[in-house]
Formats: sequence, structure tokens, C-alpha cells
Amino acid sequence: MKFLILTATLLLSSYPVIGQNFNPKLDHLTILVEDLEVSADFYKNILQLEEIETPWGVNPSIRFFSIGGGQQLHVTNVDADSIKLNKVVHIAFNVEGFDSYLTFLKEKGIGYSNFAGDSKVPQVRPDGVLQVYFQDPDGYWIEINNAKY
Repeated sequence: MKFLILTATLLLSSYPVIGQNFNPKLDHLTILVEDLEVSADFYKNILQLEEIETPWGVNPSIRFFSIGGGQQLHVTNVDADSIKLNKVVHIAFNVEGFDSYLTFLKEKGIGYSNFAGDSKVPQVRPDGVLQVYFQDPDGYWIEINNAKY
């Protein structure tokens, strides 16, 4: 009897059930931009993301960038309604050499602030992580932090 119960349990546990955890992982983010070349330059040279080939070859309206861990940022300028931007909605990257990156931003003429908007003042999260915010050429908010994962 115990064998039958164990066998039935194993068989039933191999079928999807309501409430099953599918363990989703981020695949990519897509943002809409006004000038694809200006934005691609920003993501390559300011955030230093590696541009990668699109799976369908060259497309004049979209560029792909690796954001690590097999994840991607897609930058596109296809016609669409505008999006209202808010600092709460942002893309966050952790960097090595946080202070050096802030110097790099200053050299590139990129102003940054904490979440409250205090210019050139990093914010300290409750867990001790430092973070700053700035905007890309289309107004999307970018967070840079020194989190260690």
C-alpha cells in the first residue's frame, strides 16, 4: 500500500498543478527611444553595455545590449504612444568601482542625484548600498549602485 501511495504521489507531482512555481527569470527589457543612434551611443559609452546581434539580423529600428547573466536590453524607436516616466520606474545596474564610475559620469557631463533629487549626493539604502540616479537621452531613469551579489 505504501508503494502505491508513493508511486501515485510521484506521478501526480510530475504534472503541472495550480500554484506551481514556474521560477520566471528576467529575459529582456525593451525601451522606446526617440533617436536610436543617440540612445545606442549612450548605452554603449556611458553604461558601457556590450551591443549584441539581434537574432534576426540587422534591423534599423532596434538594437540589443547584453546586461549580464544572459539578459538583454532592447532599445527601439518604433512608432508608439509616449510613456510617462517616473523615477520609481527605473533600470538599476550595480558597478564595480562606484566612486570611479561617479567620476566617469562627471567627466562625461552626466549629472546624477539621489532619489530625492539632491545633486551629486549618493543615497545610502538601509542595507548600506550606495546608489545614484540619472536619466538617459529619452528620460528613462537609470540607477547605479554598489550592491555585491
